[in-house]
Amino acid sequence: MSAITVRIPDTMDKPLRAAAASAPSLNEYIVKAVRRQMTIDAARQLATLEPLDLNGEGDAL
Repeated sequence: MSAITVRIPDTMDKPLRAAAASAPSLNEYIVKAVRRQMTIDAARQLATLEPLDLNGEGDAL
């Protein structure tokens, strides 16, 4: 695991804290948001790849 520092602009501080109000911590909220965005980015990247020929693969994948 790596540690990172995230600088939150003053204009985003209050809205971010309000959005994270139901989360156990602001840090956990930010980590979840980053993970979600990474998943979306990976899905978009996969969607641009050439389709694979999976005929006959069934549920083996």
